[in-house]
Amino acid sequence: HFGWTWIGTVRSRSDYGNNGIAAFEEAAKQEGVCIEYSEAIFRTDPQEQFLKTIEVIKKGTARVVLAFIALGDFVPLVKLIAQHNITGLQWVGTESWITSRTLAETKEYSFLSGAVGFAVANAKLAGLHEFLVNVHPDKEPHSELFKEFWETAFQCSFRKSGSGGCTGSEKLAELQNEYTDITELRIANKVYTAVYAVAHALHNALKDFNTSKGEWSRPQKVL
Repeated sequence: HFGWTWIGTVRSRSDYGNNGIAAFEEAAKQEGVCIEYSEAIFRTDPQEQFLKTIEVIKKGTARVVLAFIALGDFVPLVKLIAQHNITGLQWVGTESWITSRTLAETKEYSFLSGAVGFAVANAKLAGLHEFLVNVHPDKEPHSELFKEFWETAFQCSFRKSGSGGCTGSEKLAELQNEYTDITELRIANKVYTAVYAVAHALHNALKDFNTSKGEWSRPQKVL
């Protein structure tokens, strides 16, 4: 559509990136798009690997770069791009990072301005905010996960008393962070939909089993 027929690609070295870029390359061939280079990175790679990718991007003549990459893998790369002052590229992104507020609001990453990409549809989930702010360790006293979450959210500890200790009176509703932000529920909505799809399937299966005597109790039948 834009005449971008000479491009570079960067992907996550994972199922997400590998399968995604394979599908893209197949479509690119059909559309007459040529790929100058194809780099793969992963967040735990040594610095040398990221620097190698940076050099490939710098030396490349393609001005359009497709990043089929998970946000966690992209952030270390973006930091280096900022340090090396690589600008003038048109970035094309996947849903994993194109809607990231962290990337969009970081001044050092202004070279991403004008990036285009594909986003999972956003949604509103009724009752989610109320549920989130009413979570409390007292409701699940044996859950270490709840305690760890609470300590991280409020930077306190249940093992301390006084200054720096968690009292349990802290209020999640007063937090302003990613946990309480429900404006971006793209992935959450997919999880919500998946859970309800399974619930409806099980409900319908149970109704079906009830019409056939005793068969519903067989695990193989449920599967």
